[in-house]
Amino acid sequence: MLVTSTLSIRHAGVALVAALILAGCASTSSPTTASTAHSGNVITPVPLGQPLPDTKLPKVTAAPSVLIAGRPAAAILDDVVKYRTGKGMTLRNRSSNKAEFAQTIPNAKQPTEARMVYLLAPVNGGLQLSARVFQVSYPGTAREKVAEITGVVADKLNQELGGYAQGGNWH
Repeated sequence: MLVTSTLSIRHAGVALVAALILAGCASTSSPTTASTAHSGNVITPVPLGQPLPDTKLPKVTAAPSVLIAGRPAAAILDDVVKYRTGKGMTLRNRSSNKAEFAQTIPNAKQPTEARMVYLLAPVNGGLQLSARVFQVSYPGTAREKVAEITGVVADKLNQELGGYAQGGNWH
């Protein structure tokens, strides 16, 4: 009985994070920092443009993706940035083929952050855009735990990714 209750609570927490990521609850951030790293009772700002700290990420067999033809990589990632920042996420890092976002989950019992990573890869004359979603408990601390929740939100991600193939004006 205790195991069932614990699993139900864990699934409810994952569902809450997934809903907040995709619903785009607004969050505020300082214009000079993207997020904060917690070290004990000391909060250290993480400068904008810096990649997320390396963490052990679980392997994914197949992330949701879409093949986009006829659009430059910069335009696709511009649409992703516009949509995700409009949903309250903070752009943490961007390169020519990757964009990383983060958002603090409000009202969580433990410090929790949602992270999303979008990747572009050349495939058959087009670009394949894929996305992965992570829930991070106690971000930036020695107790940090990363759980991939892409599978929980795959349907919504597939819908979002399909919109970028249409030119990004779908939302």
